[in-house]
Amino acid sequence: MSKVFVTAEEAEKLLPRRRKIHTFIRIFGWQGDNMDREALLKVFQSAKNVEVSQDAACFDHYLAVKIDGMVTYIETNLKALAKFGLLPPGRKAA
Repeated sequence: MSKVFVTAEEAEKLLPRRRKIHTFIRIFGWQGDNMDREALLKVFQSAKNVEVSQDAACFDHYLAVKIDGMVTYIETNLKALAKFGLLPPGRKAA
């Protein structure tokens, strides 16, 4: 399966419309935290491309980008993901 990437601008449109966005990293299990939206937007801009990943899709965290050297999975707006045609078949936007 090939990897799918979106631009920083597209990734911004895929975030939930809140000030705090939930994220996960995986170290011997899943560890979650909330990040400020503005901090994530800066990360997206420095990364240039953001992966649309299935690794944390079960948590609705489809966006993946490296933060401090670790792949971080970011909460994603499923309706926006569906509009972009990136929602996997069989998955419903809430």
